[in-house]
Amino acid sequence: MGSYGQSVTLKQYRRLDGKWQFVPVVKENGKPNPKLVLVDGEPVSSKGGTFYLEYRINGKRVQRPCGTTPREALDAWHLQCGILTGEIEPEEAPTPPSNGLTIAQAIERYLVDIRATKGERTFKEYRRQLEWFQARTTKQHVSELDRSDAMMIFAKGREERVNGAPLNQKTINKRVIIMLNAMRSQGAVIEMKRGDWPKTIEKKVEIYQPEELSRFFAACDPEERLLFQIFLGTGFREREVATLAWSDIHWKEGKIGVSAKQEMGFTPKSYEERSVPVPMSLIAALRDRKKHSSSLLVFPTSQHHTRPDYGKGDNPDGHFLERCKEIAFRAGLNCGHCKGEYTVYVLNKGIRSTAKRAYQCDSSPRCGNWYLHKFRHTFATNMLQSVDIRSLQVMLGHKNIATTEKYLKSLRLDQLRDRIEASPLATYLV
Repeated sequence: MGSYGQSVTLKQYRRLDGKWQFVPVVKENGKPNPKLVLVDGEPVSSKGGTFYLEYRINGKRVQRPCGTTPREALDAWHLQCGILTGEIEPEEAPTPPSNGLTIAQAIERYLVDIRATKGERTFKEYRRQLEWFQARTTKQHVSELDRSDAMMIFAKGREERVNGAPLNQKTINKRVIIMLNAMRSQGAVIEMKRGDWPKTIEKKVEIYQPEELSRFFAACDPEERLLFQIFLGTGFREREVATLAWSDIHWKEGKIGVSAKQEMGFTPKSYEERSVPVPMSLIAALRDRKKHSSSLLVFPTSQHHTRPDYGKGDNPDGHFLERCKEIAFRAGLNCGHCKGEYTVYVLNKGIRSTAKRAYQCDSSPRCGNWYLHKFRHTFATNMLQSVDIRSLQVMLGHKNIATTEKYLKSLRLDQLRDRIEASPLATYLV
């Protein structure tokens, strides 16, 4: 076994400093000791990773997983050495071992980690995307996965339609990233090639224009006006406004904060609490509202106009988007071109079922131009005229400043308008 034993390498695929990479297994007397691996030249415990064998057959490099325990790894090393020396007859068609990690098991393990480290919404989204992948792959074991599985997701994603429109390429790419992170963390070796990733179109940041906001707020009742002034004045996300508590209002400092609400299942994105300075006029409006509030929340669940059973309470309101679109419709701000279908619940002889209804936004409060995150875009773009990019990053709660810089690009393009109008060329274009 001597020379062949030297040509069969045992290594481990594990997470180091946030990245998945291969590290060599320690050798003792010419044989691997899978209980230890070398990290920066120092032997450390091999606990937490997948072992791989590497060898050559007819000049071609072969690399395959061989277990997650030192015993499995060492047995696989001895077996492969015996096959290369001819002492052991190889199987005619290698198949994944019966006790190999299945894709279903890998997903379950990965989601345990995600639930422990991410928010509930992120967990649900990862679970949905991984279940989508599991339902479409023809493979059963993690060891079978390769680049073709990522390419399959790209292809299937392009075939998918939402309300008749193709799926956004960024959404497809995100689906591939989730699958790669999950399966690689459980031992899959999936190597992508340069050029595999389809390019995505960088959309211009959409914001509400001053005349739109004037008409929108003119159509609001007092409660609606304060609600959407909070969206516009803080740049908060929907869930951050829904769980906003009176304890988050810093009256003297003139700030409104975002904090975790474990009892409501809310954790700030990136687990970062923050506060945003707002005009004192907004603080004064909140102080007036608090005089008549008995809830811990600033905007608790309100009476639903079409669901009498959906009464008031002390829970976060989940109808902000619906109210936004209703106000825009009342104000005559719908574009008139949006159309599609929506689901309604039908009660027939005590049996509840669903049905599809067609809509057009010229006669329905369902215009796609009005959505909550657009208030956040409007806040960020306008604030950049008053604060620096780093301050805006903190106010928005962005983990990566590259996410904030998209607003800088949008602002610079908008500022070109005055220069274009004042340019010598403009006189020839009248």
